[in-house]
Amino acid sequence: MFVKSNQLSALLPYYKSKLALVYPDSEIENIFYMVCDYKHGLTRINVKLSDLKLSESELLMHRSIVKRLQNKEPIQHIIGEVEFYGLPFYVDSNVLIPRPETEELVDLILNNTPNKQDKITILDIGTGSGCIPIALKNNLPQSTVFGIDVSQKALSIAKKNTILNQCKVEFIQLDILKQDLNNLPQLDIIVSNPPYVLESDKAKMDENVLNFDPHLALFVENNNPLLFYKRIVSLATHKLNPNGKLFFEIHEKFGNETKLLMENNGFTNVKIEKDLQGKDRMVWGIFKLTK
Repeated sequence: MFVKSNQLSALLPYYKSKLALVYPDSEIENIFYMVCDYKHGLTRINVKLSDLKLSESELLMHRSIVKRLQNKEPIQHIIGEVEFYGLPFYVDSNVLIPRPETEELVDLILNNTPNKQDKITILDIGTGSGCIPIALKNNLPQSTVFGIDVSQKALSIAKKNTILNQCKVEFIQLDILKQDLNNLPQLDIIVSNPPYVLESDKAKMDENVLNFDPHLALFVENNNPLLFYKRIVSLATHKLNPNGKLFFEIHEKFGNETKLLMENNGFTNVKIEKDLQGKDRMVWGIFKLTK
């Protein structure tokens, strides 16, 4: 046996010894308790109080997980699930792992939708795992919600997540850089967390992002950082109802440029919002031009 005891609680020192060169101690603990929650149904407190003894196959499962962690594979991919806005989502290497900043984007939308029972129509562009539209539908039950993505593999995961969360969202494969939104109804809200990481930022990024997250959903060329924002703003001016709202997650460097882009295309009350780290992370505004 590769550990001194087959008790679950005895595995934490094993995780720490094998992962010390990969993660800080506190993160190793968080990962260990996350594994215990998803694989054994035990919370952190219950693990500490438990005298659960693991079978040989369960011990081997943990050893396999540690080996994958040593290769910097994200724990969310290993356990196959992540929580976003209080809901479970399946994720793998075909979609971005939902991040806390994107929960703040959902918060921003909900806080600016005063009547949660309104029958509004929402579109998420670049939906990935479907976390944004599913979270919105869960909190705006009377809404009609669409999600589009260029990746069929991502959409397959998004559809799986609607089943997991018993939630009705319609997902459509569409390349916004080449196609329009003519087949969709008029919209009250458009939201997007498009690719915004500059190619030049790759050198600063963790291996678990570079090696396991889809680059298609992350990166944009250095010489055209607002590529997707320009296209989405253009599409929004044709599909948003008057007083409809457009919400973006953004690169912290381009808040002012995104704000100006929206203001020059018929949006008013455009605001840059900071995330909990104090970085410019969201821009949103209200569409005022009539058609």
